[in-house]
Amino acid sequence: MASHDGADTAGEEDDYMNMTFEETAPSTKTETLTQKKKRLAREAELKSRTKSKAELAEEEKEKREAALNSSTLDKSNKGFKMMAALGYKPGTALGASRTAREGAKDDRLLEPIGLEIRDSRSGIGADAEKKRKFREEVEAQQNTEKKRKVDAGEFRERQQKEREEKRMEGQMWGAMKVCEKLEEEDEAKQSTEQNGSTSKRRQTRPLKSVNVLWRTLVRQRAINERDRRMRYDLHQSLSRRPDYDDPDEDKEDKMALGRKAELDEVDIDIDEEDAELDEFEAFEVSEKLGKLVAYLREHWHYCFWCKFRYPDETMEGCPGTTEADHD
Repeated sequence: MASHDGADTAGEEDDYMNMTFEETAPSTKTETLTQKKKRLAREAELKSRTKSKAELAEEEKEKREAALNSSTLDKSNKGFKMMAALGYKPGTALGASRTAREGAKDDRLLEPIGLEIRDSRSGIGADAEKKRKFREEVEAQQNTEKKRKVDAGEFRERQQKEREEKRMEGQMWGAMKVCEKLEEEDEAKQSTEQNGSTSKRRQTRPLKSVNVLWRTLVRQRAINERDRRMRYDLHQSLSRRPDYDDPDEDKEDKMALGRKAELDEVDIDIDEEDAELDEFEAFEVSEKLGKLVAYLREHWHYCFWCKFRYPDETMEGCPGTTEADHD
């Protein structure tokens, strides 16, 4: 009995010594009831939350791009299975090869025509109409820009031409005054030689007897004088009786104060038609200036550009007949 108990004790000791201990995973912290409720509430809130339009559009866009990027030939599709049964292989085209039959380039499609998703709700052909309108607007804008540039160039050119004409007009009036002065000097010289006294014919000389080249100057001066007298008459009529006659007044004063016995002839002369002057006034300013300059050189050997009267017709020392020659 004792021996049996000893054997059992020894066996138990052997079993104890041969025991192996398995490594257990470290215990994780268990979720409390409160935390679980919060987690479930958050998940339910996320599932029940209505997505915004931007989020829905983004998801739709991602799905669409994924579908378009994938091959249109789905092997699970019935159509693909039917074509495969008829001998179709992926990466090849259907039907006989055109290269071998017609000698043309084989341009057959390897995949079905893809879908084009339209973002807008416009109908077929609307994009072409928009492109046409956009092209017309661009062309109209370009034409407007070109016209603006042309108009600006024409405006500058017109301004430059007007400034040049105004400058030549001033030169023309100057040439007229030189012609009138030289003629008066010659007449005064001839009068001195014949009568021994000088006489001015500007006041009594008929307008048509003046050379047409500077007749405009004389006529304009007479018009200005008439206007001055009219203003003076109006002023005097407000301060004196019209029938008053001062015996001590000079002849010139009576003329200025409205005694028009001699003024009427001058006014009639100014308003009289002058076909010769009208014909001369029809010329361009440059033409009239050219005629005046040529007349000064021919009759008085005077160069308008040199501002000098030469002793003879050779006009030695004058660089030329135009303004450009004197630059």
